[in-house]
Amino acid sequence: MATHPVANPQVQNPKVVRARNDIHDFDDPYLPDQHLEDGTVCPQCGAVYVNQHWTLDDKQRAVMIGGAATQEVVCPGCTKAAVRDPQGIVTLRGDYWPEHREEILNLIRNEESRALGTNPLERIIDIREEGNELIIETTNEKLAQRIGRHIDKAHKGRIEYRWSNDNHLVRVYWSRSLSEK
Repeated sequence: MATHPVANPQVQNPKVVRARNDIHDFDDPYLPDQHLEDGTVCPQCGAVYVNQHWTLDDKQRAVMIGGAATQEVVCPGCTKAAVRDPQGIVTLRGDYWPEHREEILNLIRNEESRALGTNPLERIIDIREEGNELIIETTNEKLAQRIGRHIDKAHKGRIEYRWSNDNHLVRVYWSRSLSEK
């Protein structure tokens, strides 16, 4: 059963993927309560804080770094990755994914690239194999949902979303066997 207590507790459809504007980050412990100064730069990934948002705009970064002294703050995406605190976990199961490993890994990396273009705080923390499963950890729920949705769309199978009731965490389970068409 897929439910998200903050966004909409009435949703009971296991195929539901929350819309970007339907997930609220107001209680994310990694997002500061106060706004940072415009032009703040993340020294790790190079993201720039402009108009209350982080962006990976190279031109904007060059202007900020080339100008007056800029404030440096590690962005929430880098912080989550450093402390390894995933808010999305995608688990691929079955004997299908190992046979299509490269195609699926390319799909995952492409989805991460698309997400970084929209929001540089959405990124993959880790991709690893544990037994016969592939585990993908992400910095937020939205990216995990999109990865699961795109894998399911491209490769079919069974997908399930499970939301945690007490913190920002979604677990996405996708499975398919080679015998399924």
